[in-house]
Amino acid sequence: MYKFDKNHQFHFTDFNQPMGLKMNPENRWIRLRDICIQLGKIVQKYNEKKYYVIQIKALYDIVKCVDSDIDEKEKTEYVLNRYKILYPSHGGLSEFYIQDEDFATRLKLNEPVDMLKDDLWKIIKPYI
Repeated sequence: MYKFDKNHQFHFTDFNQPMGLKMNPENRWIRLRDICIQLGKIVQKYNEKKYYVIQIKALYDIVKCVDSDIDEKEKTEYVLNRYKILYPSHGGLSEFYIQDEDFATRLKLNEPVDMLKDDLWKIIKPYI
């Protein structure tokens, strides 16, 4: 099983830039990477019946791709391919919700998941 290990996932601010330059936190690749890491951790934590192993791997693959040195066109094509795995015609992250008996708790737990999925769509939408 693929696991997001917080001890090995660098945040973009951890990279040293020459001449004191800073990476732009609004860069789509940086945002995409952070969203995939956060979403992967949540799905992995609440994936009790192991239905979402393929989606966890796709999120992990997106992070690896964003961190790679391949050119932007290839990177975009690869990410779009992995995105399709996240949302197949049946199942996938479109049907992922955190279950809880208490309605208010369920809403509170699913709010960050919905926000991350919406943010992911906003990044991907211009390329579909």
